[in-house]
Amino acid sequence: MEVTPKEYYQLFYPYEQLVELLTCNGDDLASIEFAIEGLSPDDDKFYRRYVSVKSAKQLKAEVASFPYVKTFHFGAVYSGKPSNSARVSTPVRRVLSFDIDLTDKEWIPLKENGGVSLPLCDQAWPVCAASIDLLKRILKLAFGYTQVLAVYSGRRGAHVHVFDEGAMRLSSEARAAVIGYVNGTTGTDKLRSTSGVHLVMTMHNMRKHVYRLFEDWFVNRMGVLANGEERNEFLKRLDLYKYDSLSGMTSTLVADVTDKETALDAWRCIVQKLEGVADRAPWVINRLDCAVLAYVWPVLDTNVTRDIAHLTKVPFACHAQTGRVACAINVDVPWDFIPYLEAPTLVEWDQEDMDEALSHFHARGISDEKAAVEESRRRRRSCTPSTSSAVMRDLVADEPQVDEGE
Repeated sequence: MEVTPKEYYQLFYPYEQLVELLTCNGDDLASIEFAIEGLSPDDDKFYRRYVSVKSAKQLKAEVASFPYVKTFHFGAVYSGKPSNSARVSTPVRRVLSFDIDLTDKEWIPLKENGGVSLPLCDQAWPVCAASIDLLKRILKLAFGYTQVLAVYSGRRGAHVHVFDEGAMRLSSEARAAVIGYVNGTTGTDKLRSTSGVHLVMTMHNMRKHVYRLFEDWFVNRMGVLANGEERNEFLKRLDLYKYDSLSGMTSTLVADVTDKETALDAWRCIVQKLEGVADRAPWVINRLDCAVLAYVWPVLDTNVTRDIAHLTKVPFACHAQTGRVACAINVDVPWDFIPYLEAPTLVEWDQEDMDEALSHFHARGISDEKAAVEESRRRRRSCTPSTSSAVMRDLVADEPQVDEGE
């Protein structure tokens, strides 16, 4: 059956679970800001900010009764009742949130007929999954954060929320430092990730995992490097042709790579060529790393993370354009999520899909990541043969692919 946004927020939205999540560290619900967003029949947006409630029942009443309700947001925990006046209360703590948007990766083809295409976003989900996976790892390795919730946005991205007490207490300045550390910035030419991103990857011994993700999901499954245009684009990112000392290799590089039958063969060829000159030009391997990182490493919206008073759309909001629910997913194996099959949708409501998504609506962190990854690997192998590259054997052979030993 089809349900309207108003019906969804009246009948199906999980208010009790949301309140349990937002107060899991003992915060007073009445001190948390909520903001309700409406959309009139004339497409005029309007908001009501600084909403304060004392129970899930009251929150439901506020949201469900809002005229033309479109969605609602949560914000900071205030020193008292949420207010825009510092004399009344000020924001003192907030969930540490990160926003992943596929449109921030310029190489992904997402537009069709002048707008962002939902099917193309679905096809690019592995990029989001890789960003969630790498962000989860770096948050644990660098900061010790493990209480993580991952939420599909409903169309072209995801939110990652961290509920560790230490993360909740961070000031805006500290949040800015965290986002600066984990964000996948690129150089001024936008070709490769910066040396700072490369340093973070190296410091936390994540290179093998980054290459596994790129080869398995980006090259082999998404088909990056599948055609001549994409192969040339990757070679341009390397920008090796201006170095006379490499002319013996670069003179045939394009032809050799273009001649390969599959994306995986093209990738193997690139690696072989660069490894062949690494003895006299070891920097080319770092350059290859930075080109791969430009594809794989998460690119995040700085504003969402750094401002302690920032508003963030609640998990399980319904997306206004697609009708899909911004549902929680299994943070241990985000690549197993299939948006067009598993995200609940208002267009064709299925309570079983909703119940499955609600099973991940918590911030208890990773209970048994190794078991989850092994189960995911078993499921994938049941339908897709393994295709790990012989050329990259030294990078991809280590199992299991979990944090231990990374």
